[in-house]
Amino acid sequence: MKRIAGRTLYTLLVLFLASVAVFYAIRLSGGDATAARLVASATAEDREAFRELLGLNEPIHQQYFTYMGRLLSGDLGVSLTNSSDIFKMLTFHGRNSLILGVTAFTLVFAVGIPLGILAARKRNTWVDGAVMTFSIGGMAVPNFWLALLAIWLFASVWGLLPSAGCCSPRQLIMPAFVLALEGIALTVRMTRSAMLENLESDHVRTLRAGGLSEARVVNKHVLRASFIPIISLMGLRIGQIVGYALVVETIFGWPGLGQVLVNAVLRRDYPVAQFFSLVLVAIVVAGNWAADIGYSLANPRLRKT
Repeated sequence: MKRIAGRTLYTLLVLFLASVAVFYAIRLSGGDATAARLVASATAEDREAFRELLGLNEPIHQQYFTYMGRLLSGDLGVSLTNSSDIFKMLTFHGRNSLILGVTAFTLVFAVGIPLGILAARKRNTWVDGAVMTFSIGGMAVPNFWLALLAIWLFASVWGLLPSAGCCSPRQLIMPAFVLALEGIALTVRMTRSAMLENLESDHVRTLRAGGLSEARVVNKHVLRASFIPIISLMGLRIGQIVGYALVVETIFGWPGLGQVLVNAVLRRDYPVAQFFSLVLVAIVVAGNWAADIGYSLANPRLRKT
């Protein structure tokens, strides 16, 4: 329990530091926030008045505390470009990102773990070679290039799937697969490695010598021990999916949080950019916290600390 409490406090500290870093990075990244709302012909006086209205003429640290006070009180603000309510943007685009992210996350482990187990059970056979070749290819192909290749092949050449859009099952297939492929490849390699390590352990040899069947040894003992490092991998995969979603959602025109964030940064829409940056950071940090807690609960040596 002490370990869990310590990790929780550490996570809260990371969230605070991340919020400061995100806020300062957006404020100091250059550009003119008035361009998001005012026309190009606006006078210098109009732009200065708009900055004062937004509080941009105050010291950055004061802007931070003012913004966080409003955020914690439930006031998310509105977009500078079109006055859209940020809470409504969060519910709509967040739902779309949740659909894509959960689908990709499910594919990572629903495909990666069975393939890793298969490769370990068929070690040094053509099956193992084929699975590992797929894994190496999945890690080597850049995610943005794979997205463009998938659009060219499945949408332009074969006409099997739509090249962009949201949110039907057919429109979900390509972005979810592209988002999940590297995670699948890494999960295959880690599962295979963990399985082989446990299959060759002294504990497993003792179980075999005791007369237990190979299926019982693998299913009850080897798999359970092999899942401990995979649990820690889950938190990292959440961070990977969140990071890659910025590219995948933009390429496939999927209206999720990543696409909103990219557009907000390009348009200098401060309220939208800083809020959705904080949301994505919070998801990554929370995923790492959940993985660390899960690892502690799954590992008997850490469970009592």
